[in-house]
Amino acid sequence: MASQDYLIAIALIEQNNVRAMPLGGKEIKEKLEEEGNLNKLGEEVILNLLLRVFQRSDEGALKRVSEDKGLLLVHMHPKRMQKELPFIKSEWIRDGDTTQFLKYLGNLSKEIWTASFIKYKGLELVSIAKNEDI
Repeated sequence: MASQDYLIAIALIEQNNVRAMPLGGKEIKEKLEEEGNLNKLGEEVILNLLLRVFQRSDEGALKRVSEDKGLLLVHMHPKRMQKELPFIKSEWIRDGDTTQFLKYLGNLSKEIWTASFIKYKGLELVSIAKNEDI
């Protein structure tokens, strides 16, 4: 059974001293709880986003805004994504308050993971927020 939820990859970056938040996502068509599904879909969504971010480097130097929370994977319903994510994105770009952004994002999302690459292991996802009420 297909879910209407999405996995969204979010990069919190600065380019030429200006904050930017590129994102990309994909509809979840498999159960994330089943072994390997989260990592498989997460890798696909993150790779797509990071390739786009890499291409942006032609426009100037890129810098992660947060070493440990600069690359996120988010499980969210599309209605929340379309209605509320643009607002909190624009707020973060305006004020750069990552703590407040993560708090708002946690209220809108089913779960948030930080994503990092571990040598010889690959993608590591660490849950930083889970909302059981959604």
